[in-house]
Amino acid sequence: MLLAVVCVNTSTAQVKKSQTAAPKTSFNLKDVGIDTTKDVTPLVVDAIQRCKKEKIKKLVFPKGTYHFYPTYAPDRYCAITNNDNGLKRSPFNLIGFNGFEVDGGGSDFIFHGKMLPFIIENSSNLTIKNLSIDWQVAFTLEGKVVANNPEKKTFDIEVTTPYKVQYGHLFLSLEREESPYEKKYGFRFAMPEGYDLQTGQNILWNPETMAPYYNTVKYEMEQNSIAAEELKKGLVRVSGPIKQVPPVGSVFVTKGAWLQNRSGPAFRLFKSKNLLFSNINVYHAGAMGLIAERCENITLDAFNVVLKKGSGRMVTTTADATHFCNVRGQVIIRNCIFENMLDDATNIHGTYVRVNKVLDDYRVAVETYHPHQNDYIFGEVGDSVRIVENKSLKPTAEGLVIKNVERINEKISILTFNKSVKGQVGLYYGIENTSWYPTALIENNIVRNNRARGFLLSVPRKVIVRNNYISSQMAGIYVSGDLALWNESGPTDSLYIENNTFENCSYGGNRVHAIVTIEPDYVDKNDYSGTYSRNIFIRNNTIKTFDAPILLATSVDGVVFEGNKIEQTNAYEPIYASYPNIKVVNCNRVDINNNEYKSLSGKDGTISIDNKSMNVNLKNNRSLTKQN
Repeated sequence: MLLAVVCVNTSTAQVKKSQTAAPKTSFNLKDVGIDTTKDVTPLVVDAIQRCKKEKIKKLVFPKGTYHFYPTYAPDRYCAITNNDNGLKRSPFNLIGFNGFEVDGGGSDFIFHGKMLPFIIENSSNLTIKNLSIDWQVAFTLEGKVVANNPEKKTFDIEVTTPYKVQYGHLFLSLEREESPYEKKYGFRFAMPEGYDLQTGQNILWNPETMAPYYNTVKYEMEQNSIAAEELKKGLVRVSGPIKQVPPVGSVFVTKGAWLQNRSGPAFRLFKSKNLLFSNINVYHAGAMGLIAERCENITLDAFNVVLKKGSGRMVTTTADATHFCNVRGQVIIRNCIFENMLDDATNIHGTYVRVNKVLDDYRVAVETYHPHQNDYIFGEVGDSVRIVENKSLKPTAEGLVIKNVERINEKISILTFNKSVKGQVGLYYGIENTSWYPTALIENNIVRNNRARGFLLSVPRKVIVRNNYISSQMAGIYVSGDLALWNESGPTDSLYIENNTFENCSYGGNRVHAIVTIEPDYVDKNDYSGTYSRNIFIRNNTIKTFDAPILLATSVDGVVFEGNKIEQTNAYEPIYASYPNIKVVNCNRVDINNNEYKSLSGKDGTISIDNKSMNVNLKNNRSLTKQN
């Protein structure tokens, strides 16, 4: 086999024998003498190619630590929604596979520089298991604050991450070290693999709680205003407009500027189905832990985004732990730990495209709005879609089918429908693909110590969220829909939030985040009409919170909040103490029953119902009182 040819200590006789042997069902890399002191990228790339050619169904790694460098990794252009597009170098290009398994054997996969570990496209019935993913040098710069000057708005950080200060700015220097292969041919071959990333988006971390700081917003700096001066090697003075300088002992965390800091997710899934990820640890990634797009039937079982013990890092992934966009079938997320991300634990949604021009009664030109959705595949021939008005998000046309898609460029495509849309569509209206939404089961997971939310769910299919522990910096569960920025579609229908524990969520302070927030992003936030989501059940949860906002329900037809036990804690000072505990706005068919509220002061909790809400039923709530 060709694989044997590139390995050390393999004789010519062994090569001939492998060429004539019967087809294997499993390929174990220990059989070819894999050398873990070298860059294993060429060997793994060759092994995957041979498995595909020979129809070998399983690739097995002997347990060990494997280093992957970009020098000999094949590249592939990837347009990845909600991430940075571009050429991605990957050792695991699983493209066009059916019935294949990668078993890491409990190994650590260490990546160097700008790489995307796993690209899975046009494949089915795949299993990836028993491995961890990490980077030798992180895509974040973390510096311990050792001094501050509140008057001058400066603070000094100790930096061990590779960095440089040039022209008054602080840069993250992703490693320039050569791989063992590169050393054979000279340093000049290694230089292109390194690059510098100017620091930008930032947040303050608390090393005592291993979470973002309480009321984090007051420590954040505008990404374009960060100035830096190197006082001595490893000691950098940071300055710029800031509400409050970070306290000594805190950790200043910063990554690249917006639209430049999502280059390397750990797993990219595209146009694939029946995928299982089991017993995986993502210790770090320069974007999301896993991003799935236009896929069917995905199961994550013990797929963890966690800090590696002893690493000294504060941050795991620089974006979401997991993300699912235009996915259908079933998504299962169970037995996972998601911690210390710089964004959400998971986000499941569709994406509106916006009407740029009405061409005739059957055709419209549509655009992707957010820059991270350039070249996004919204729909294909045969997909069902509906049109929504841009201000109210109300449907104006349903039951449409795409007859033709003509791509003009990465922003604009022309859609042809099966029937006339005359009078039903206008400039900036949204179009939603109703064919690509999944059902979902999210159970027995832990979410903690991350910036942003727990679970973002915009899905008009049945979704069950049960038996999870959630302690996130913003809302524990967030249900929305917008035509304003990310254009995330999906009026939620049949969402069950049951038997979960929420503990001290929403401590970031950037704006009011109820622990469960249901809030479509209307253009006119003072003029709601009609409802957006429907049938949301929040039952039998334990909610421990230091602050007031617990539930915000906006424009829901059918919301049930019952059997929940709410307990006030003293973990932090309340940020929004005067906000109602439960706030209902423009809803229909509301049941708030049999809930219990325990405050530290003995005062009752509060329920606010606006005058647009109808058919509201309040029964048997202990220490929860409706406001006049």
